[in-house]
Amino acid sequence: MKEQNELRIDYVTWDEAFRGLAPVVRQQSVRIAAYTQALYVEACASGFGAQTPAGAERMQATYADLAYKCGMYHQLGKALVPEEYQILQNGFTDEEHKLYRKYTTDGRRLVAQLQEKTSGGRRRGSAAQGEFPTENIPWLMLRESCQQHMERYDGTGYPEGRAGDAISPIAQIVGMAKMFDHLSAEMKSENPLTEAVDAILAESGKAFSPELCQVFRACRQKIQGIYTKFIHYTMRIPRTIPLVTKSKDRPMGLTYRPAVSGDRVVSYEAIPWFAGKDGELEDAATVAPRLARTELTVDVSFYLLYEAADTLLRIQNCALDLPYLLVHTIPGFFGRDSHLKRFEDLFADQPVDRTRLLLTIPEKTVLEANKSTAEVIRRYLRNGVTLLLDDYHPESLSPAMLKEWGFSHVRLSPETGTQPVYASDIRALQDRGITVFASCADHQPLKWLTDSGVFAVCSPVNGPAVEEDELIRESLLRERE
Repeated sequence: MKEQNELRIDYVTWDEAFRGLAPVVRQQSVRIAAYTQALYVEACASGFGAQTPAGAERMQATYADLAYKCGMYHQLGKALVPEEYQILQNGFTDEEHKLYRKYTTDGRRLVAQLQEKTSGGRRRGSAAQGEFPTENIPWLMLRESCQQHMERYDGTGYPEGRAGDAISPIAQIVGMAKMFDHLSAEMKSENPLTEAVDAILAESGKAFSPELCQVFRACRQKIQGIYTKFIHYTMRIPRTIPLVTKSKDRPMGLTYRPAVSGDRVVSYEAIPWFAGKDGELEDAATVAPRLARTELTVDVSFYLLYEAADTLLRIQNCALDLPYLLVHTIPGFFGRDSHLKRFEDLFADQPVDRTRLLLTIPEKTVLEANKSTAEVIRRYLRNGVTLLLDDYHPESLSPAMLKEWGFSHVRLSPETGTQPVYASDIRALQDRGITVFASCADHQPLKWLTDSGVFAVCSPVNGPAVEEDELIRESLLRERE
């Protein structure tokens, strides 16, 4: 224990120090930062903490982003000890308790050192040394958040036993945010949010000032929104081994937009994106000619199909009620050459239910297909590659012709989806066992489409496109609710 107590690390950057925290502490800090910022903005509006000159300097709405950082870095002192001492345990000895509580004062010194280093100061030293003095208010707020967030209004906190206005306003707010997060996210309860709110308000005049509790009460709706956003941290998501590495700097990928039936999300459509110049994103239609010229259409398409298969496997492993994942294929993918072997390799590499992965094929491609291309399309359909006939017009291909081709899924064209006169055609498709999707640009036609038995409506108004992780978390949250 003596050796652990003497452990000190000389961090150079804020990010390096933050990564020195245990993963669970980092996750907690992100949540606390969000709560801190919401409470701080409300506190500034109410005048909390501004009754003293020092408090008035600190409680300004222009520091809202700084308040987030105060919540993010308030536990930074824990990065100076091994992970097993960063989380308070019931079995800690008195000596281990003493070491744990030092993270508040150690954190202040570490923050002071990082401020000096990252600002280009000439003085250097480790966190074991004293801090460098400053009159910079943002710097002081960060230091005070670290040192004083465990102080309590009635003087029962640590490390100094400060009370009342002797505790910096930002530290009081961080302390409240931390206690609320602990109660709502880490304690076992049938109704964690309500019980955590009640517990915080019960500390009025004890752990927290009555004025700050009033701020918390006024901020409850925002607090609840943040809680809902971060509730996925408590969800148990099965581990799924991906085949595609989704690095931040990759040149292409997929985002996912919900498809709905009424007000319920029943599937998602996977939409390709490509990194363009100056950070701008390009869609598949824009890059298709370049891919064709370089003969990369098929290779890029299968890269994206593997990514979609990864997502579908996660959907299956989480037992989410999402029967289909629609994948927008790149223009030019369907031609005279068959890639059936690559499809078989895909489903062997990632054992997903292939009937749930729907590849869009434009109606125009089918209508204009020559004999060899038509045979390739039919071969895909015969061998279990599920194609969704996209931009479908009932007058172009009858249900009987669709079945002759082998299609079992279609998506109505946007103009068809706006005209209730096509309700009888939708029923005729369903009578043939064909699943019907629709595509439209606004809310107006959604009800008649749902009433007509359309499985799902794909539209930008259903919600923004999201990343894979957000798809999984939002879907789990919906099912939990």
